[in-house]
Amino acid sequence: LAQARACVDRPRSAAAAASSSCGRGRDRRSPHCRERAPLVPAGAMLHLQKNKLVTSIVKSQVEIRQLEVDWYCSNYSTITGQAAMVAGFAFAQLTTPMPEEQEPPFLLEFWYLFLTCVSIGLELSAIILSSSLSVWAPSLALKGKAGTSDLHKAVDCLRDYQTLVFMYFIIGWILFFISNICQVWIYFRRRVAVVVTFPLLCFVVAILYYTCSITSKLKLDESEAVAGNIDAFMPYEHIGDLDAGLTGYKNLNGNGRQGEQPQEPAFCPVHETFQPRLASERARAVGLSAASTGLANATAQETRRLLRNNDSRA
Repeated sequence: LAQARACVDRPRSAAAAASSSCGRGRDRRSPHCRERAPLVPAGAMLHLQKNKLVTSIVKSQVEIRQLEVDWYCSNYSTITGQAAMVAGFAFAQLTTPMPEEQEPPFLLEFWYLFLTCVSIGLELSAIILSSSLSVWAPSLALKGKAGTSDLHKAVDCLRDYQTLVFMYFIIGWILFFISNICQVWIYFRRRVAVVVTFPLLCFVVAILYYTCSITSKLKLDESEAVAGNIDAFMPYEHIGDLDAGLTGYKNLNGNGRQGEQPQEPAFCPVHETFQPRLASERARAVGLSAASTGLANATAQETRRLLRNNDSRA
């Protein structure tokens, strides 16, 4: 029995010494430590590398689309400033009282007030549309839960309304010039009105000509324009907010707030059986398992030896 206890205590002390030396970092390169050191699964590292690659790809596409958002917002900001100036001129023209000495013809007065009001309405519409698009489109692109899909939706909305807002702005300018011609015929004598009408008409024709010419030469058709949306990355665009997906998974298990409806998990949840441990705890567990294995081996050997002795005596 004394010999059996000695055989049992000897492997236990050796395993404890080995685990303590590995835990303190003295002999980390020894074969004993390499045998019992916990290894990180290769699948976990590949999983993280794949997620990093997908995230970098989506981030690169977002940077490209951000250039489009900035460009559209810059255009809308320019239109807002110019339209506000024209609307101010037209409103000052509208509040000017009619001459009392000589009553103007009814049709002339009607077209003067009508064109001025339409010009103000078009410019104010351009301002409202530009402001709304400049505020809500970047907000959707930045805070949308659908991720890249919301970014594409914001860019498409900015693109679709750009032509409409630009037409509002240009038509408002042209109508403002025509209302100025009517104003000249109301407030000035005929000879003065004829002199002023000629250059104003020339400017109206020049604005129409150059606007159409520049637009036809520089504006791209939608089928020829290059978009920042990369169709090959479409499968990765369904990745939304990871925090929202894990929150939905917790609500599904009953761990959410009271009153919240459980939601289906949007992403692959973390395994519930996974419990992170410290390195010292892992080393202690490895040492205990090694000691128990050594104890079992020593007991088996001692039992076999005693049986052989009994057989030889018999």
